[in-house]
Amino acid sequence: MQFSFRHAALIASVLLGVFATVSLTLYLNGGGKGKPPGAAQSQPHEEGLENFVQFSPPRAVPEISFDLLLPTGEAQKAGLARFEGEVLVVNFWATWCAPCRREMPLFDALQARYADAPVRVLALALDRGSADKPRKFLDKLNVQHLTQAHDPSYASARALGLIGLPTTLVLDASGREIGRLAGEAEWNSPAVHAILDAELEKMAAD
Repeated sequence: MQFSFRHAALIASVLLGVFATVSLTLYLNGGGKGKPPGAAQSQPHEEGLENFVQFSPPRAVPEISFDLLLPTGEAQKAGLARFEGEVLVVNFWATWCAPCRREMPLFDALQARYADAPVRVLALALDRGSADKPRKFLDKLNVQHLTQAHDPSYASARALGLIGLPTTLVLDASGREIGRLAGEAEWNSPAVHAILDAELEKMAAD
C-alpha cells in the first residue's frame, strides 16, 4: 500500500509538471488565457495580430534603463521616457530567438512606413555580453530603420513582467502601455497599422 501511495504521488507530480508546461506554452503562444491583470482582449483584429492583449485604459509602466545604441557605434543610457511624444513599439528580442529573427524585417518595414510620423520602433536586445552581437546580427538582416537598444542584465524584461521572447509592447505618446503581444506576429499588417493610426489620430486631436 505504501508503494501505491508513492506511485500515485509520482504520477500526480508528473501530471502537474505537464500541465504547468502546457499552460506556459499556451500563454507564450497567445492562447487567450492568463492575461495580465487589467487586460481585456481587444476588438477582434485582422489576421496577423489576433493575440494582441489590450489595456483599457492604457496603464502606466515602470521606468526601465537600457543602452541606446547610437548610429555612431556608441551607447548611451536611456529609458522609455526618452520617447514620450511618440507612439512607441518596443520589441524585446535576442539573437538566439528564431521567431525574433523572422519578425525583424517586419518591424523594419513598419518603421519605414511611419518614417514621417511620430512613431518609433525600438528593438531592445536581451543578449548577454557585448552589444556588438545584436548589432551585427541586425546588420546581417539588413535592418536599416530600427532604433536599437541593449539590456544584457534582463532587468527591463523583469520589470515589465515579460515571461518569454519575443514580446512586444505598444505605448502611447504619454508613455502608457496600450497593449502587448507575447509571441510572434505580423507586425507590418493592416491590424498593426490600425492601432498606430488610431493613436496618431488621438495625438492630432489633442
